Amino acid sequence: MEHSLLGLAHADSRKIRFAGYAEARLYTELRQAYQQANDAVGSILTAASGDTDFHFYQAMLRLELEWSQTRSRLAEYIAANQPQRISLTTLRTFSFRGHDTLDAALRDFKAVFQKQLEHEVTQSLQAMKGYAIGLLVALSLIVGLLWYRWARPLRWFQCALTQPHRESDTPPPLKGTEWEAIFQRVAFQERRLREVEVFMRDLAMGRIPEPLEPIDSTDSLARSSAWLIKRIEELRSERREAV
Repeated sequence: MEHSLLGLAHADSRKIRFAGYAEARLYTELRQAYQQANDAVGSILTAASGDTDFHFYQAMLRLELEWSQTRSRLAEYIAANQPQRISLTTLRTFSFRGHDTLDAALRDFKAVFQKQLEHEVTQSLQAMKGYAIGLLVALSLIVGLLWYRWARPLRWFQCALTQPHRESDTPPPLKGTEWEAIFQRVAFQERRLREVEVFMRDLAMGRIPEPLEPIDSTDSLARSSAWLIKRIEELRSERREAV
């Protein structure tokens, strides 16, 4: 806009005419630049209107006031819709340095905006750091719960299976949990397997062992052991009679 205004103000100069500046083209460029600047400032003010920071609001208000003054000085000339002699007030829109100019307001707004942006980026990074720490803590808790609920009991079971002579008392960490019944069941099956092993070893060595002690009336393993002993005694009796 400043370039177009200066070109239109000196359109009668021989240097301007020699350079080939056309007033109509300069005026068209001025109108386009004015409209683009008006739209850009409006977009900035709309986008930044929700910020509550005092310095940011102050810079935004200053930009709005400076642009309002600039727009009021250019409005009459733009509304004429034709290149004509520019008034001194319109020409001083960018050349008068006795007050804060639009450029200074834009620079201050940009500085405050960058500072605000850096502050928001810092807050975002801190928030992301907090989220990451929270995520790690949550992950640690999940891993700890999985270890406490599944991995540690399974280690006890592994010890019970790999150490046959381990006592069958429920480990303190498993007492009062659903794992206690499972552990007792595994320990019972282990004891039962040892009893069957002793029973079969006695049979293999020619001794008649005691039948397995029944757990309840439906204990088929105890009934089978008693039937097997009875059958062996019958066979021995038949052999003795045959002799």
